[in-house]
Amino acid sequence: MKKSICLLCCLLAALCVLAACRPVGDEARPAAGDMAAAQPEPVPLPEPEPEPEPEPEPVRIRLMAVGDNLLHNTVSNSCKTEEGGFDFAPLYANIAPFAQKADLAFINEEVPLAGEVGAYPMLSAPTDVAAGLKETGFNIVNTATNHSLDKGQDGLLTSLEALKSQGFDAVLGCFATQEEASEPALVEKQGVTFGFLSYTYGTNGIPLPSDKPWMVSLIDEGKMESDMAALRPQCDVLVVSMHWGVEYQTAPSDEQRALAQKLAGWGADIIIGTHPHVLQPVEMLTRPDGGQTLCVYSLGNFVSGQHRLDAMLGGMLWCELVFTPGEEGFAFENVGVMPVVTYYEGGGRAFDIVPLSDYTQEMAENHGVAGYDAPATVEALTELASDVLGGYMLGAGDIL
Repeated sequence: MKKSICLLCCLLAALCVLAACRPVGDEARPAAGDMAAAQPEPVPLPEPEPEPEPEPEPVRIRLMAVGDNLLHNTVSNSCKTEEGGFDFAPLYANIAPFAQKADLAFINEEVPLAGEVGAYPMLSAPTDVAAGLKETGFNIVNTATNHSLDKGQDGLLTSLEALKSQGFDAVLGCFATQEEASEPALVEKQGVTFGFLSYTYGTNGIPLPSDKPWMVSLIDEGKMESDMAALRPQCDVLVVSMHWGVEYQTAPSDEQRALAQKLAGWGADIIIGTHPHVLQPVEMLTRPDGGQTLCVYSLGNFVSGQHRLDAMLGGMLWCELVFTPGEEGFAFENVGVMPVVTYYEGGGRAFDIVPLSDYTQEMAENHGVAGYDAPATVEALTELASDVLGGYMLGAGDIL
């Protein structure tokens, strides 16, 4: 009995020793086949937040316009080259930086480019003018003026052909065919569509061809209202060019004001006035729908060979149209007129066009207009511009 008890004690002691030698934790270790099942499942990473869509930027369209490109014979002859041709680009060189910055650059081509130099009162200029305008940066050309038929319908057709050959965005106011007269003048810039219409009060008593009453677009209120009603739904901005008013009057006539208000009511956003040969004011007209129409009654002469001091001062309209995504219509910004001066020396030589801010006392002392009228001093021209334009007067630094 004692011997059996001793054996049992020895066996228990051996089992204890074996248990003490087993590595700690082995009792919890799974079998090799169960290792994969024992791994914790990976925690999924959160999906990255999507990048916010950038806010669409406002669209800004820059429009500039100048007045009468009144190419008297003295002006054209000053642009002759040594080879016997004509180069008009140097005449416009000081205005090129503004035209090339603008999305839309309008000019009133006062005289037909009939291929000859014509003296007053039957004016005409070489076809080379078209290339000079294109090189300068103009892309909208109006041809409906009182001088449109100075060289008859043949001269007008030659002019239209010269302009079309340069690929301007639009040539307004005169037409070679009835089909052209009925086509809308639409120009798109940065996704914004501009519609253009143009009218003149008359053609210096020269009748339109009886079989082509559409050849020159004349002021006719019934037709204008109809034209605007047809074009307004096709464009975002409607621009109307008006050859109107009383020559050498720096204030608009009652007729101009009344017609401007009608044009605004018919849907015009911008009215560009030409013909008086002198500057007239800028106004914001209120439309019946509460909107605003920008009206410059006259931009005066862009260039001319005239002999009047006030006719030496013209203007360049500048305005920026801002379209904000999600909002109706547009806002006008940086609106005004930069005065420009026609310069020439005695005898009608060395013509140039300069911003008033760049017009010097030396130029004033040499200006040929003093032989016919008062001296074209910096002070006199600045005072005239300020009197007419008031708070709408811009300097070159406001634009460039």
